[in-house]
Amino acid sequence: MVLNLGDDYLNAIEQSGVRRVDVTAFYGSDQTIPGPKYPTLDTVPITSDGSLEFSGSGQSQASGTINLRRDGDVSLVPKAFTDPLAPFGQEVALRYHLEFGGQSWDVPLGRYRIKSVPKAQEYFRRFPSMAKVVGWEAELSITDLFDRFDDELDSPAPADGATSTWDEVARLSPIPIIRSLPDQPLPSGLTYQGRLDAVAQLLSNLGGEPHLTREGALTARAKDGWLTATQTVATVRGTLTLSDGMSNALYNRVKVTNPNDATIIALAQIDDPANPLSVTSPLGPRTYAYSSPLMDTQAKAAKAAETVLARVSTQQSRSVEVTCLPRPDLELGDFIEVVDEVAGRKVRGEVAKMTFSNDATASMSLSLTVAGVA
Repeated sequence: MVLNLGDDYLNAIEQSGVRRVDVTAFYGSDQTIPGPKYPTLDTVPITSDGSLEFSGSGQSQASGTINLRRDGDVSLVPKAFTDPLAPFGQEVALRYHLEFGGQSWDVPLGRYRIKSVPKAQEYFRRFPSMAKVVGWEAELSITDLFDRFDDELDSPAPADGATSTWDEVARLSPIPIIRSLPDQPLPSGLTYQGRLDAVAQLLSNLGGEPHLTREGALTARAKDGWLTATQTVATVRGTLTLSDGMSNALYNRVKVTNPNDATIIALAQIDDPANPLSVTSPLGPRTYAYSSPLMDTQAKAAKAAETVLARVSTQQSRSVEVTCLPRPDLELGDFIEVVDEVAGRKVRGEVAKMTFSNDATASMSLSLTVAGVA
């Protein structure tokens, strides 16, 4: 799902050029900065303080702190519920601006809800009869649009007559959706514990997990990319930090089903008691679920179960830390290759975490989940 920005951009990102992070603001569907109430403002540059962090391990996948500061006689310090930077439904969109070689790019860094304004102040120049605002600054705590998914649901189960997984996602989502994975029929017996739980269950039925686009739409990214992906979507040059850790993030049992035919179920597992990965060993059973409408016969399902088991039982997850030049085109879940040219090393893995500094010239950090043979 890496943003496709072209070779010119990939060359420019490694050169010295003009870089900054800009902010625009929204209240509902109305853009407020720039907007009719503030015709002299275009965008608001953020200072180098703070950072933006993306992580695929929680319900909220992006959050951070941004510090805004601007000179001039127009102040955006929030004082009323409907002011552009107030934390009452207002949203901000961040973009990474790059200029080099006569070209420029504005790369979206996402759309976020303002959670709080920990501090804000105006600067004044005092005259004998008046005080004039000459500048302002504000610190904003922001979080991604999963914050809009209220957990209360009118119905704890799918709508009557619902048959499409994506249609049910669209019914539950308070934000626009992009249908990124093939649709599947709704499985029977679904019950919801909340809106985000419902969306996670539904997208799991498609072999994916919830993901937000940089424009603020709900979509799905493939689950367990580090385990199953074979083709990388980007190459990054950076410095690798590898450690010799181990994880039990592997599987010793595979269950294959057909979402359209409940009679097709195939299991494959390691049951040799001499194998430390056996389902009867102290590790216990660890099941990898695989569902596909292509499994239309029991024989196909059984063969697929054995094939998948051979892979998922020999790979475990390992975390690799990367420091590199800013790559705002990367997304959570991207399966990428990182090349450390100084050390002469390469790794391939899934982007599990990204941290961008608000200093647009500073390096960023990545955490990759990579597959290691057990």
